[in-house]
Amino acid sequence: MNGIIGEIITTLDYADEVSNERDTYFRAFIGGKAIEEMDYFVDNDVPFSLLTKLGKDMQGETHLDFITDEYGIEEDDVLFSSAPSALSMEGTLIIKSTAPSFINKEEVIRFIDEKKINRILISSLLLSFDPVRKEIIEGLGKRKDKIERVVIDAEDATSTIMIEDLYDSVKRISGSIKECYISGDILNVEGVKRVSSDMIKELFN
Repeated sequence: MNGIIGEIITTLDYADEVSNERDTYFRAFIGGKAIEEMDYFVDNDVPFSLLTKLGKDMQGETHLDFITDEYGIEEDDVLFSSAPSALSMEGTLIIKSTAPSFINKEEVIRFIDEKKINRILISSLLLSFDPVRKEIIEGLGKRKDKIERVVIDAEDATSTIMIEDLYDSVKRISGSIKECYISGDILNVEGVKRVSSDMIKELFN
């Protein structure tokens, strides 16, 4: 079975055409790597299971409703953090994120075991900062005999937080998993094959 490990975000974008001096309006879009990857798998009829973690708040509930309604994700399979959804700002954008930084290695191991995962697509964001990257790497290492292939989705270089941490993560994963791929142009790592987004379907069939 194919597995996706990624983040979901809600982006609030300033709507200048309807805002005025008295009132400010935003448009809300749900996205993130987990959504992009699920869209890709659904469009290509590729079966998958999702590992993400939601904040224990209204934003997390919104994300839960979205992925259960749109993608048929079972509510019992979704993890919740005790922490609220993250909030960040980039220019005029307000970004409300899931809580993927709280994923731990036991959850990665359980995901692999219970869903019988043998191929995994991972967002580069989650491999670019501590402690979540170390938790994911350790979880994969504990189940390296069950994982035949890992693909790191690094198509969007702007989502990477620490390039040095991502490089270290990719090197460590490639040292324990026999087939390791990376998409995008952000990194060249010896022993890690480059793959285009158009070729990802072939790696998960």
